[in-house]
Amino acid sequence: MSNNVKNNEDSLTRKGRAPGMDRLGHLITTDDAAQALRIKRFLMAFGSYCMWTVLVWYCYFAGMSRLGLAGSLIVSACVLIMNAGLYAVFRFGLNRRFRDASLTMGQMTLALVWIMFVAFILDQGRGITLLLYLVVFVFGAFRLNLRQFLALSVFASAGYGLVVVLLVHLHPEYVDMRVEALNLVTLAAALSWFSFVGSYINTLRTRLSSANRELTNALDIIRYRSIHDDLTGLYTRGHLFKILRREKSLADREGLVFCLCIFDIDDFQHVNDTYGHRVGDTVLETIAATLMDNVRIHDYVARYGGEEFVIVLAYPDLRDAYVCTERLRRLISRIRFEGLPDGFSVTVSMGLTRYSPPETVDSLLVRADNALYEAKRSGKNIIVCDPPLAAASAA
Repeated sequence: MSNNVKNNEDSLTRKGRAPGMDRLGHLITTDDAAQALRIKRFLMAFGSYCMWTVLVWYCYFAGMSRLGLAGSLIVSACVLIMNAGLYAVFRFGLNRRFRDASLTMGQMTLALVWIMFVAFILDQGRGITLLLYLVVFVFGAFRLNLRQFLALSVFASAGYGLVVVLLVHLHPEYVDMRVEALNLVTLAAALSWFSFVGSYINTLRTRLSSANRELTNALDIIRYRSIHDDLTGLYTRGHLFKILRREKSLADREGLVFCLCIFDIDDFQHVNDTYGHRVGDTVLETIAATLMDNVRIHDYVARYGGEEFVIVLAYPDLRDAYVCTERLRRLISRIRFEGLPDGFSVTVSMGLTRYSPPETVDSLLVRADNALYEAKRSGKNIIVCDPPLAAASAA
């Protein structure tokens, strides 16, 4: 696709901002929507760490933790340092070096280790840590597959079992083996079941994401085809009128006057009759490609119908527009078409005019069309301007 079409497209593929970016804009300062979403998820996980840290302090003040004041401060500082490091990894894009840019397995593993530590320092309240495991597993529901979930389940269950073993050796007075055995069995069963549910949710998410991508691509294609000619890739006649109404509005409101050129391929019916309609299509396609490659990004090219084309030129001065269209006329006359004899060439006749506020779009097109027919009557392969220019040129 040429620069003309790409730059003049009606924003079909603009990136939207990630959800939550307006509220967290001071923390999520990136134009990459995917990276912004990863940072947002990290901040949600950090919120969970904050809640768990509050739990540690509550247990300290309630006398349910073996950590003293210094130990509680050190634990809180370690949590902050760890999360600051993770934020830096995301903020500077280092996470993109990994296969899973969200670092889901790594973050969940760190969280599980932290929960094991909380379970170790608590006395009577150790059973509540079982709920914290489920909070961690929720974050993997949209990223992990069954194998990864089961691996984390085994790690979490083994870790809790290790905590119980350490407590039996170091602080047996705080361990009731019947209760801890029940906790361990419950944890293993719950996490295993959650692994199947979470992986199923992830499968559904993957399918939904794929369907959404296909739908988005289909809508983009529909939008593109609704405003572009199937054969030439130029704008359609219908979209041309939208462009002209917009340009007219700008000209009337802000004085941004433009010029309009209508041109027609000379003796195109002879090309079809002599070489066939497929060759005629090749001529149209080649001329369209030449036009798109040789106009500015501020100009618009449309197929008006049959072998007629329209160029909307962002030139306020008719003489500047004439220089541009004369260059295009000469380029077209020098085109060599693939598969056709070396001597084969085509010419075009052009009608050029300048918008005169506050005339209607129809009036503008009529004046350009009349200039085109004057070029046809005057021998073809020329440009006729309305109003006339002294420098009108023949081939």
